[in-house]
Formats: sequence, structure tokens, C-alpha cells
Amino acid sequence: MAVLFLDSAQKSLPKTELMIITPRNKNMLQDFLSAYPRINLVEVNRRNFLRALFILAKISLRKTLVINSVSFGKVPFLVRVLGVLLTIRPRSKLAMFSDSWRGKFPDGDFWGNKIAFDYKKIVYENLTRLFNVLGFNISKTVPIYNFISDEGVLLKYNLASEKYVVIHPSAFVPKRSLPANRWSEIFKYVSDNFPNMKIAITGSREDLIFIQKIMDGISSEIQTANLTGRLEMAELAKVIDNCKFYIGADTGISHLAGVLRKKSLIIGNLSNPSWLPTYNENAVILTNDENCTCDGKKGGDCFYVIDGEKYYRCMIDINQEDIYGNITKILAKKNL
Repeated sequence: MAVLFLDSAQKSLPKTELMIITPRNKNMLQDFLSAYPRINLVEVNRRNFLRALFILAKISLRKTLVINSVSFGKVPFLVRVLGVLLTIRPRSKLAMFSDSWRGKFPDGDFWGNKIAFDYKKIVYENLTRLFNVLGFNISKTVPIYNFISDEGVLLKYNLASEKYVVIHPSAFVPKRSLPANRWSEIFKYVSDNFPNMKIAITGSREDLIFIQKIMDGISSEIQTANLTGRLEMAELAKVIDNCKFYIGADTGISHLAGVLRKKSLIIGNLSNPSWLPTYNENAVILTNDENCTCDGKKGGDCFYVIDGEKYYRCMIDINQEDIYGNITKILAKKNL
């Protein structure tokens, strides 16, 4: 969302240098930014602190606008101080969400312009509100993600001439997905009812064990291309962009499908409705609030424990038949 936000912001600031400061994952993010040459990336952490300090010192000598931060509720003290230091030059500006601070510290202009994060709005819309506070206008419409297309990845994994569905079953933590056996049943349903449709499975290296559990629950005769841990970000974007349908848990890759405007079925939860890809008009988002106690702000003890793992009730309570029905609505279309 930070990339797409800056992509929109550059229309209001056409001569401005744009930068994302991140503590980790620079290589992955650079791949994601390959089609956005105007957006620079700086990694700041303990390992490269002196070099990063030199870069940031140069930035602080210019008139600077800092939006701190894309995330909310977990902004450490040093990150907050960094925002102040980067905007120490007169006419520089700092903006942040007022509930982005974990500790107790006096309010005041020293910490920049502050607004409350609105959990009823998506993250992108909240970022535009911060931008507006600083006196700039930006479109509230989430732009489509651009990437440098790599046709070779489709040839490499035999997807170039086949119809296929992408299924991304893993989330950052188990509670934001479904147990492996339920994903196995989804794989079986797609294969049994749409045998001409190959299944491309995506995930990170950390997801290999979970996805192997899914694979252990299905027949080896089901047509699959297991791409788990094999794709760079631009390659993943190409695989998703070329698919007929995307099915995924409520996780970051589902947002990649969202900003590509793919026909999608998202197994969502209500702990953070602001992160659901509601901006994608081609997405169906399933949740079930029958036994949900989420408060919409990452709070609420909304869990079932299954085989020792916690899962959101608002995901587990989603009826499997509802999942199948929505899959059929898309894949049964003759012009797909």
C-alpha cells in the first residue's frame, strides 16, 4: 500500500524525491518496486546503521515530508524520533496516526500532525487522510499495481498455455488462515468440478511445511504447480495476473491480487477490516461473525483452538459450501 500511495502522491508532488524507509526485506521490496523508478528504498537497521545514518542526515538537510507510518499501533519510540529528525529543517512536515504510539509520551506539535486511524476505512484511505492533513490532495481510489512482466516464469512452470487457478493458503500466522485439511478439501473441489483448471500453489519458504500438509491430503493425480518458495515478487505478480481466479487467505499476497484487480475469493477475518481488499471490485470476501468477538482493532479473543493452533472464529465458521458456491460462480462462467 505504501508503494501505491506514493505512486498516487507523486501526481501532487511531481518534482519530489520519493522514499520508503524499511527495517528489513529490502531485496524483496526492490523487486516489488521494479516498475517504480521514482520511489527509492532505504533499509535502516542495526547492521547498516552508520551508512543509513549518513543517508538520512543528507535527507534531513532538505525540505522533507514524512508520513510515519504505514503500519499502526506498533511504532517504536526510535522510529518516532527518526521522523522528527528527518523533518528538523524549517518547512519540513511530519504526519502520523495519533494511536500509533505504544508508550506514554506528551502530545504536541513536536510530534507532527496527528489524526486518529479510522478502522472503518481501508489503509490506503487512511494514508490519503494523513496526506490531506498536510495540505495535499490525493485520489482515494487505490491504483492498479504496475510490474515488469516476465513471460519466462509462465513457461518455466508450464503455465503459459494452460488455464489455472492460484491458491495462496498460507498467512503470516496460522490464525489468519484455515487448517490444512480444509484447504485440501478446497483443492479437491476445484479439481473434481473443474478438471481443466490447473492449480498453482503459492507461498513463501516459511510456508513449505504447511503446504506439504495440504498436499498430503490430496491425490497426486490433481494437476498442481507447487511454486511455494520459488518466486520473486515480480514473478509472483505475473503468475497471479495471468490466472483465471485467485483464492487466498487474508494476507499480503491477497492484496497483490487485489491491486491487480483479479477475480478473487478471500477467506477473511474481522480483526482488521481496514486490511481487507474491499477496494477490489472483483473480489468476494467471506467472513462469518456468528461467534466473532473481534473489535475491528486487532482486539477480541476471537479464537478456536484446533490441533493446538489458534484460528479466528470468523474464518473457521465460514461454511465450506459457501466457499464452494463462490468458486463455482466464477469458474463455471463460459467466457472465463
